[in-house]
Amino acid sequence: MLLLGHLARVQGLKGEFLFHALMDEPERLPKLQGLVLAPPSVDLEGEDAAVPPAREIQVRLFRWHQDRPCVALDGVPDRTAAEALKGWALWMPEAQATRGEGESFRHEWIGCAVHVGGLKVGEVVRLDPTPMGYDMVIMRDLRKGRAGLREIPYIKAWWGVDLSQRRLDLDGPEGLLEL
Repeated sequence: MLLLGHLARVQGLKGEFLFHALMDEPERLPKLQGLVLAPPSVDLEGEDAAVPPAREIQVRLFRWHQDRPCVALDGVPDRTAAEALKGWALWMPEAQATRGEGESFRHEWIGCAVHVGGLKVGEVVRLDPTPMGYDMVIMRDLRKGRAGLREIPYIKAWWGVDLSQRRLDLDGPEGLLEL
């Protein structure tokens, strides 16, 4: 499953939500099938289907409200029903996503080996989005005498990515891993 966004707050009396979108084109939501609504504590990334208490849902209405996406969901008729779902996450089956050349999903990076100068120095724990518009690669440091996690910006020029081989080659600035 891919995370599309969160139901930010209830808008009005008809069960609508302001939607905090993590997707490029939220106006596509009413056309998507197999959407899943899950509490914020449930992480469906990489899953193939809803895991209770998550449940399938359909977006019945999409509109813009003061330059923010606003959605209404089937089975959520009014503000009272909507209040219980505030903060919940909206997910989409990965099979419905389209990817351009060279694009990947964050979960595909998890467990990939990170190499510097041909030597394995770590493995990817996760990718975190940042407000600056790039992802932060969170790497478990496997170098001798080292422990813990390192945060490394995904700057395309620094990384060689071969997901089929589960290998990432990092060629960043001197001292990057010493921070």
